[in-house]
Amino acid sequence: MEKIIIKGAHENNLKHLDIEIPLDAFTCVTGCSGCGKSSLVFDTLYAESQRGFLEGMTGNIYSQKLMNKPKVMSIENLRPALNVSQNYYNVNPRSTIGTITEISYYLRTLFSLVNSDAKNGISENTFSSNNPKTFCSNCNGLGVEMVVSPELLVPDPDKTLRDGAILYFKGSAESKEQKCLEAICDHYGIDIDKKYSNLTKDEINILLYTEEVLRVKISYKDGKRKKQHFVSIQGIIPLLKKQISSADSKTQAAPYSKYVVTTACHVCNGAKLGQKALEYTLGGLNYNEVESLEITSLQAWLKNFKDKRITEDKKVLVEQLKDSIFQKLKALVELNVGYLCLNRSVPSLSGGERQRVRIATQLTCSLKGLIYILDEPCKGLHHKDIVRIIDATRGLIQKGNTVIAIEHNKQYISEADYRIELGPVGGPEGGYLISAGVKQYNQKMMFDFKKPTVLKDFLKFENISFRNISQQNTTFPIGGITCITGVSGSGKSTLATAVAESLNKNTAKKYGELYGGESIKRIIQVNQSPIGKTPRSTVASYLEIFDEIRTLFSKTSVAKKLKLSPSMFSMNVKGGRCECCQGTGIQKIELNYLPSAYITCPECNGQRYNDEILSVTYQGKTIRDVLEITISEIIEIFRDTKKVYSVLNSMIELGLGYLTLGQMSMNLSGGEAQRIKLAKALGVLSGGQSLYILDEPTSGLNETDIEKFQNVLFSLQKKGETILIIEHNLEFVAKVADYIIDFGVHGGNSGGKIVAQGDPRDVFAQKNSSLYKLDK
Repeated sequence: MEKIIIKGAHENNLKHLDIEIPLDAFTCVTGCSGCGKSSLVFDTLYAESQRGFLEGMTGNIYSQKLMNKPKVMSIENLRPALNVSQNYYNVNPRSTIGTITEISYYLRTLFSLVNSDAKNGISENTFSSNNPKTFCSNCNGLGVEMVVSPELLVPDPDKTLRDGAILYFKGSAESKEQKCLEAICDHYGIDIDKKYSNLTKDEINILLYTEEVLRVKISYKDGKRKKQHFVSIQGIIPLLKKQISSADSKTQAAPYSKYVVTTACHVCNGAKLGQKALEYTLGGLNYNEVESLEITSLQAWLKNFKDKRITEDKKVLVEQLKDSIFQKLKALVELNVGYLCLNRSVPSLSGGERQRVRIATQLTCSLKGLIYILDEPCKGLHHKDIVRIIDATRGLIQKGNTVIAIEHNKQYISEADYRIELGPVGGPEGGYLISAGVKQYNQKMMFDFKKPTVLKDFLKFENISFRNISQQNTTFPIGGITCITGVSGSGKSTLATAVAESLNKNTAKKYGELYGGESIKRIIQVNQSPIGKTPRSTVASYLEIFDEIRTLFSKTSVAKKLKLSPSMFSMNVKGGRCECCQGTGIQKIELNYLPSAYITCPECNGQRYNDEILSVTYQGKTIRDVLEITISEIIEIFRDTKKVYSVLNSMIELGLGYLTLGQMSMNLSGGEAQRIKLAKALGVLSGGQSLYILDEPTSGLNETDIEKFQNVLFSLQKKGETILIIEHNLEFVAKVADYIIDFGVHGGNSGGKIVAQGDPRDVFAQKNSSLYKLDK
């Protein structure tokens, strides 16, 4: 069997590894967090493949200037590699499942063909939401619009106007906001000490909706200064619309965003297209109605629809288009995303859904001889769905490709043709090859149930109706650990969101009747969304400890002598940073037809700062050392700085001591991002009054990392905190859960049903549970 032969790989913490990876086979790379998996697969193998591809297009000298060669002696038999990872940033709201799979193109062509006749030809662009001639002119083809929400303006209608019932007017007695409110009430004869709930419809209309502009003179205090001038006042909603539309940037509009919600466009009702385009139909449905069908329903419709306009001369082409669409839909269903619809925007997908959609796209691709790199393809999947990912992986190989996957799931790893384990730990002490080969792998799940905890108080949530959940009831213990389980798309994340928003008094969003949540004062939602998407965002900046660190450096004798303020140690401000790379240590290179590449800054050689700043040391370390040395190594110099030490200690407890404070946020895995968010939250003491909502916290973790995380959870529980976890790792669920809420065996519109809940042992024993007998 032909093999990729890697010699002397020493990128990041890799210890000059010599590794062989079989081609046209399925290889899994495993190991603890920070042990070097990504350094080997992404930073070495994939990076060299990308560099080699660019070299073939542009010539050797040019490619060397654009992309740094990975730190490796040599790689033989390397093929073109495709990165199908979960850290695929696509924030374009116009990008949908239909567009990235190209199903929308075939569907638009089908609509065009059937609706055209000898006299009138209908272009496929007629059905594109990017076409200014046919998209909805109100939302410009986005299908949504931003509107001011009366509920967000008035979260507590039982307050009086003077006490801040309308948040826009909330302020001190002498504030500008309060004086504006007084002027309106005086002019229209409204009692300012009246509860909002007692106002008449006319009074509410004046305060919120009137277009009439009132010009009045007010006197107010701005800080300690007294001011007096004329102001123009009208109903809050039209006033906010003007302020938002006139804002030149998101920053200027930010103060008003708390009153705004995204809702379906009131003109097209979310269809994105103008009325004329929606008049054309296919099998009795317009274009939006077809794209709004769940993919499984679309399959059935495509197979059975009839249209009298499909004449004999059109039949062959119609069948070809239907077949192309059907094959792509079939791949999506096989990867268990059949509950989604074609018009679902890509940014709204979870990392797991996004990766599965991209894998499905490749299953219908005609290219061969590629290396597919998968990053935790089982993430976000119930154990019953992992078989589909295994089948898809085999499908890629059968087409003549190679698959290399980073994965921790036992079920998936056991099916690999070849396994590589790195370790033994994360960070500088890791990066060694522990084993490589085809040895037997034990995939059997081991269940060790947590000792029952006595819990007296419960939060009750009744008549829950949100997204695909309808009229469901549940409870979970205050001060306990509750795990939400179920197949993908069954309603787990929806329930967690409904709980959070219903408890949050500032959102005024209620998705059911909630009882018993009075003791919860703080809600901490920790998901796996990226914590930064640019080189300027680092671990230090996200943790909000860099201000304290910069202050420490500015107080040193050398810094005082040089008159260096804390801002001079910032990577975001001119003065101390390298201006060539603006403090990032790297430069971005835009490449045609390829993702952007990053190279080390030639001016500062990646050091981020100028020589003057690097001459200053704190506890024998420069600011660059603080950013580049691992957290485990650097923590001791901050022992006397309470906030910094506390946050860094939480990072180590969560198994993240191998990271550096200067690491770019965009290079973090979803699991690392989530644990960093949790570490930041743990730095704030709450005294047992918090609800932690965690989304698949064990993804990306091996057994050693999970044990560390487990201990952090138990520590939180001892402090009286309430923890709600969405999780697919059932061994972990058994070890930590006091209570389980299990959703049914279907996703999408067929899901949303709680089928079992209660003590973990009881839920595993219930026949209708998705966990039935898995512990046997």
